Amino acid sequence: MPFQSTVNVDLNLGVVGDFALDEPHRVTPATLAAAGSLGMFFTVANNTGLASPGVALAAGSIVFGGVGVLPKIEPLFGSSATSPLTPNLTVAANEQIALLSMGNVVLNIPNAWEIGDFLQYATATGVISTYSPGGAVSGGNVQIPNAVMIRFGNSAAGGGLGVARLTN
Repeated sequence: MPFQSTVNVDLNLGVVGDFALDEPHRVTPATLAAAGSLGMFFTVANNTGLASPGVALAAGSIVFGGVGVLPKIEPLFGSSATSPLTPNLTVAANEQIALLSMGNVVLNIPNAWEIGDFLQYATATGVISTYSPGGAVSGGNVQIPNAVMIRFGNSAAGGGLGVARLTN
């Protein structure tokens, strides 16, 4: 057996929606208007206070909610009536969710990305992806203000886990 030649800095990055670093965080509770998943971006309707995945920000009516976080405290509904303990990150409509507006969080990014890339979300789904600082927000997406990838760049076409910092 050969000697160990590498040492991993982080042995386990975490689960999507976990806090990544021991730093201050700002989290707000909200009730979901429609089902969504942890690690997605949510907006909040001013007139009802209900959060929805995606939806474009609109001055005075649809405001910044945040990223769904805290997977270990959310209720687990499973994937079907016959499989109630199947792990997933889905939170049902009319359930409470914690929305992170400031702090560091583990996210699953579906595209290749590098440290320093900015975050955007799909207005139709709330799925978070990235774009390079010199680039532009892709079609059907809106920039998440003051959000950037800070750890574990992933150049693979399918993306993967990484740490994002939100500073709103």
